[in-house]
Amino acid sequence: MIAFPAWHPADIIYWLGLGSVGISFPFQDIFKYFLAEIFLLLHEPFQLGDRIIIVEGFEGTVEKILRRSTQVISDRGERVIMPKAIVFTNSVRVS
Repeated sequence: MIAFPAWHPADIIYWLGLGSVGISFPFQDIFKYFLAEIFLLLHEPFQLGDRIIIVEGFEGTVEKILRRSTQVISDRGERVIMPKAIVFTNSVRVS
């Protein structure tokens, strides 16, 4: 004889809700980076050679715009690679 556990609709809804929360937290950053990449590719707020200032206090000249990041040369000559999600979620002043 095979016994099946008694599943009620409330149990199924509970497990689906718990599973969706468990999946949404790890994928939150992945979706944020993906959307930032799409929006920045479509909008193109700055070009190569533009000087950008980010609200966090960082400023420099755009050296490369890659698919997932932007390379900037700071005033001290340091190369900084910033993920597009940081550029997208912060205020950037282009001069």
